[in-house]
Formats: sequence, C-alpha cells, structure tokens
Amino acid sequence: MTSSAALSRAEAASLSPGERQDAMANIFVGHDRFTEAMDAIKRFHMPVNGGRPDAGAVGVLAGESRTGKSYALKMYAHDFPAYQGEDGMIRPVVYVDMPSEGGFRSVLQAVADALNVPHTKSMDNGTLDKLIRGALHAQRVQLLLLDEFQEVFDTSKKAMIAHGRGFLRKILNLGTLNILCAGLLQTYEQMAGDPQLTGRGNLPYKIIRPYGWANEDEKKLFRLLCDRFDDKLPFATRSGLRREAIAHRLHWVTNGNIGRLKTFIYQAGCLAINDASDQITTVHFAAAYDSIIPLGSKFHPFRDDMSRAPVPKEEKDRVEIAANGNALTKQVG
Repeated sequence: MTSSAALSRAEAASLSPGERQDAMANIFVGHDRFTEAMDAIKRFHMPVNGGRPDAGAVGVLAGESRTGKSYALKMYAHDFPAYQGEDGMIRPVVYVDMPSEGGFRSVLQAVADALNVPHTKSMDNGTLDKLIRGALHAQRVQLLLLDEFQEVFDTSKKAMIAHGRGFLRKILNLGTLNILCAGLLQTYEQMAGDPQLTGRGNLPYKIIRPYGWANEDEKKLFRLLCDRFDDKLPFATRSGLRREAIAHRLHWVTNGNIGRLKTFIYQAGCLAINDASDQITTVHFAAAYDSIIPLGSKFHPFRDDMSRAPVPKEEKDRVEIAANGNALTKQVG
C-alpha cells in the first residue's frame, strides 16, 4: 500500500483509484483532541516527568463515540511494546478492548488473551481471574488500558457491574499498576458514583469532546482540522475544506466529531474519484449527504442556507449538560 503522506499532491492524485481510496481511508490528522488524550494518558501513567510509573489508581478517559479515544489508547500502548525479559515477556502497557457480548467471562478472556494467558472453557472464572493477576505481576504491567468500558459498567447489567468492580479492586490491590478505563460519558458517571473506585486515587478523568462551532476558538480549531484533512487528500487541487461556508456545513453534518468528519470526507471523496474530479466539490458532499440524510428531514446542508439549519439533537444535549453543571463539564488536566 502506498502512503500518500510521502507523496506530493500531484503524485497522490496520479495513484490508481484503489490506492487513492486507501489513502483517504487511512488518513491520520494530528489534532488537539488527540494531543489532549495522549497527554492525559501519559500523566496518569507517569505523573512525574522522568519519574516512575504510578500504581494503585483507576482513572477514566471518556467521551462520545468516535472522538479518538481508542486511537489514542492504541497509539500510547504502541509506544510501550512488549519485550523479552530474563524470566519471560515484559508488557509495560497492555491494551484490551472490552467485548460487547458474553458476560463477565468474555471480559476475563479478553484480558487473558492480551496477556497471552492460556485458558480453557472448563476453567472457572475464579481460576482465570487469579491467573490474570499473576500474569499482570509477572509481566510487570505498569498500565492496563480497558477500552469500551461502558460494556462493563452498564446500568442494565447490575451483575456485570458488581463483577467489574471486584475485578478492578483485586488488580489494584496488587499495588503494581494503574488501570485506565475508556468509554462513553456514562462510563465516568457510573464509576464516579462508586466510592470503592473513587477511593482508589480519587478517580482522575479526562473528557474528550467534539469540536464546537458557536465558540470562535473552537470554530478556528475545527476549520484548521478540515484544512489538515484537505492537505492529505489525494486530489490534484485543494478542496477548500477550511472555507467557513464548507467547514460550517461539515461541522453541522458531523457535529464536530472527528471520526464522523473523516468518514464523511471519505464518502464524498470516493464520489469525487469516480467523477475524475480534481477536488471534492459541494456536489460530491451533497450526494454523500443524500445517502445518510435522516428520514423525514427537510433540511439539506449542502443545498439549503445554513440560517435554516436546525440545532442537532446531540448539540442540544451538550448545551443541556453544560447548563445543568454536570460533572462532565469539569475537565481535569
């Protein structure tokens, strides 16, 4: 696969259609939300620059889906690869994606697999739990990253929450590592209401938010983000994504969510490649929105004036949360 990042704009535009499609699908844009997430993870892992890893605390990285939490966690874990020690494998940072099905047993299996702990179907949960804790200690794990943790702390699964709480507490009792749980905003709310967890390091947290538009600083950051995407697109000319008229519409469609922004640009970009266009135009964005427009919607951001645009429900929810003084508006770090 050819990386368009190493090519000039003209060279990237001359790639085959499939290569250009891959280039768009694999675009990574460094942005302030990613930097915030990485810095928060680093401070939780190593609170003192040049110091030692912290241990015995649980923290939370929370935010809406597709705001870049998982990517940051994976990148951080990638910076601390496993290596062969004198007595076996050493895994300083371990990333685990929590399964959405299978109950607490599947959670244990996911953690065991990340640590390369062998297990069988006949093995009971207590034994597997003990093996996991033994591996965490033997492999000198400093930081355990548990992604999609809302699958464990789900109010509709009270038994799962009880098992998850006990699992975290037993690991923290080792006194050798920290645990960072990442998930939706509700994840923090559920964990913050549990004194058994807040008592383990005061539950430090970081909320990763989508970009706003009403705030001028947020608007500038979002337009800069659009510009960085534009800079990496495999087209002969820039698509003008930073222009306020275009960026405003992109923000409305994606609600300032970087994951959705990337997907929507990709969808419009595919249409532009099919048209042999030198850039993504509003015609392509309009056609891309046609395929995702909510049923019954009477507003089209790429055909109607933005003065007619309704406030997206998610934006209303964010305003309501801020107005109510919800704890999630208080960012740490």
